[in-house]
Amino acid sequence: MKPLKSNKALNVMLVISLAWLGTGSPITSAYAETNTTTVQENQLASTLSKLEIEGKELDQKFAADLFEYTALVGNEVENIKLLVDSSNTDSSITINDRVIVNGSIGTYTLQTGENKFIISVKNGNGSSNTYTLTVTREKNANNFLQSIELSKGELSPKFSSDVNDYKVNVPNEVPAITFKPTAIEATSTIKVNYTVAGKDGVGVSLPVGQSDIMITVTAENGTMKIYTIDVTREKAAGDKAVEDTPAEVKIPAENQNNKQGSIQPNIKTNNRTNATQPISQQQSSLNTEKVSKALLSSLSVSEGTFDSPFTSNEFTYHVTVSSDVDEITLEPIAKYSSSEILIEGETSKTIKLESDKKTIISVVVTYDDDDRKTYVLVFDKET
Repeated sequence: MKPLKSNKALNVMLVISLAWLGTGSPITSAYAETNTTTVQENQLASTLSKLEIEGKELDQKFAADLFEYTALVGNEVENIKLLVDSSNTDSSITINDRVIVNGSIGTYTLQTGENKFIISVKNGNGSSNTYTLTVTREKNANNFLQSIELSKGELSPKFSSDVNDYKVNVPNEVPAITFKPTAIEATSTIKVNYTVAGKDGVGVSLPVGQSDIMITVTAENGTMKIYTIDVTREKAAGDKAVEDTPAEVKIPAENQNNKQGSIQPNIKTNNRTNATQPISQQQSSLNTEKVSKALLSSLSVSEGTFDSPFTSNEFTYHVTVSSDVDEITLEPIAKYSSSEILIEGETSKTIKLESDKKTIISVVVTYDDDDRKTYVLVFDKET
């Protein structure tokens, strides 16, 4: 409350009255009115009487003298309806510097993440109060693909968002394929191997033989999903060691008059096969599938527990780590010393874990241009 202002006239009258009292003379009583008023009379309230989000609760019950509030909504909530009111009908209310009608409900669009609403209440004499409402809209968690288009070849099986592993076979004359993946949500980020996929996709060169293509989809909230495509490019026709049907064997004319079985014809064979082997055995040995040497003999991590024991021919593992672990060192050992090992496309063995609960790491082993395998580690942080 403001101090009462002195009334000089009244003070003068009081002094004179006291002087007259000292002489014993009667005086007439004097009265003076002051210009002082109470706070309620002088200053109208500049506070809110109501702050509500339709259908959502604030982090604490509203009170006129509490000025900070928050609220959390799901990613599916694209806008909110906000009601603010003041018991003082003469107050002026603004939300983010935009004047609103006292007691009205307004609709406000939300971006993912934090959305701040600065609510200012002013009355006629200049007094004011400011309230802050922070509404957090959760980020999108959808990390599924809608489709995968290929410039050459066809996926097997046919694409489905829930299926993670595919095969593609292409003839030798196809040296590269452009992969064009599309996410269900536009907020997701897509990489083909280690290259961000734009609207035109990503071209990948294909060595002869098998290649593993990884398509990583990262949702807006950081969770990841991997689709793997096993692409096999056929060998060139000239690389075949033996034709499908053996060449006609001709007996020289000078030997035709010899007795049957006295002279054996000279059978011409490919110098890469054993000429003494029967042709059927030669074809059988040539049709034997090439055994990959792009394998690890062991794979360990500095922190965490594998969901299953490591074996060279299993390529995907989940590793559980503590929630406070931010960095992991991998120790992959190749089965064949001439192999090259890359972790996330780099030679460094130490990797950072994402701040969320899941991090996906690829370990690519290359023995030669035709022989490459990819191991995938999925690190799950404990809750």
